[in-house]
Amino acid sequence: MSLTRQIARNTIYQIVGKILGTVLGLVTVGLMTRYLGTVGFGYYTTIIAFVQFFAVLVDFGLQMIASQMLAHPEGDQQRIFGNIIAWRFVSSAIFLAIGVGAVWLSPYPLIIKEGVSIVVFSFFFNSLQSVFISLFQKHLNMAETAIAEIVGRVILIIGVVAAIRYNWGLVIIILAFSIANLGNFIYLYIKSYRYVRPRLYFDRPMWLKIWKQAWPLAITISLSLVYFRADTLVMAWFRTQSEVGIYGATYKVLEVLIQFPFLFLGLMLPIFVKFLALDKRAFHSAFQKSFDFLTILIVPMIFSVLVLGEKIMVLIAGPDFFVSGQLLKILIFAAAMIYWSTLFGYAIVAMGLQKKLIGFYVFDAVASVILYLIFIPLYSYWAAAILTVFTELVIALSTFYIFRKYADSKLDFKVAGKSLFASVIMMAILFLLVSWNLFALIAIGLVVYFAIMFLVKGISKEMVLEIIKLR
Repeated sequence: MSLTRQIARNTIYQIVGKILGTVLGLVTVGLMTRYLGTVGFGYYTTIIAFVQFFAVLVDFGLQMIASQMLAHPEGDQQRIFGNIIAWRFVSSAIFLAIGVGAVWLSPYPLIIKEGVSIVVFSFFFNSLQSVFISLFQKHLNMAETAIAEIVGRVILIIGVVAAIRYNWGLVIIILAFSIANLGNFIYLYIKSYRYVRPRLYFDRPMWLKIWKQAWPLAITISLSLVYFRADTLVMAWFRTQSEVGIYGATYKVLEVLIQFPFLFLGLMLPIFVKFLALDKRAFHSAFQKSFDFLTILIVPMIFSVLVLGEKIMVLIAGPDFFVSGQLLKILIFAAAMIYWSTLFGYAIVAMGLQKKLIGFYVFDAVASVILYLIFIPLYSYWAAAILTVFTELVIALSTFYIFRKYADSKLDFKVAGKSLFASVIMMAILFLLVSWNLFALIAIGLVVYFAIMFLVKGISKEMVLEIIKLR
């Protein structure tokens, strides 16, 4: 099987799994928003945002580091994986415990303290999962991770439905998240035996090697969360929980939209590393195709949300969250920036140049916090949404600059231009039919967009045949 078909097959597995997982996830969000209301969902959003500040300290970019280290054929896969999973286990236990201690010393209401104390287990199991995912990415076996996600989503929706039916409240809903991530982790743990024996290793030389590669990523990822989540915490301090809930509902949709580039590029990272070592022309070709692919996805998403934002959020979260649709029209531009900055960022990691990004992330984090503190108390979620787009734009431009400077590669924007042309036409048609049913509009938009892309040769017949030929 060709490398293109292997990547395509595993991408399709992820797409199918992600579609099913996303549907279940959005149904879960809809159940929660309708049950909890804007205030209750605001508490939920604050709980998640608080824990994420400590969970990011756990990350260290270990999923990318694991993919990078496991991609080298001469490496001892068992020992590399064992040491990385041990690092993740120890760091998760330490930093999440600090998070629990911090929330009980804070002036937050009791329900937030209880929620944080329970949801840390969800983050703990999720942090372990990410390292296992890198193992399956290395072996191009993403069917297992797709199944694991669906298992977790099913467990979660069962728990949320039970909590709503018996009126158990927010704390039990939070508990369902932890149980769901435990189920997801157990599945991946069992399936990993096909490649390694998932044991903990504590080899000092290996830990030093991991640290040497991880610390620049640890800094950039930590700083990225400052500007990605500080807006919610600032809002929780200065505005009402109802406003936090309205903004949080939009953010849940944003988080769904930005998952795909991380999944796709998790597959591409080992390929980038390999091609950089063996054939730089192949690296540039793979990078260009990745850029075109992500652009084909995100550009029509922007233009469709500009027309359908309110309809999408009302369908997902209910009529109380109509304003969330207007916020989605702003935050969709942040999603686009994340798609492209993630691609450039992964290429920079493959080149081993992640240290070059630290200064940009420091600037962005400091500037964003200052701007959040000035404008969110005055303009609430409108300021938060606009400033999120600004901060993501800064990172997108920064990663693009570093890539252009050190990769000796020029991007071809022909496919991007054709995608823009097709998206504008699609948007015009959706605008004329905006009173129609949302699902009909989505179907029409997809048909119009891809039909035009075929006509202008933004997508070729050969490309599609190569992707769908999976045997």
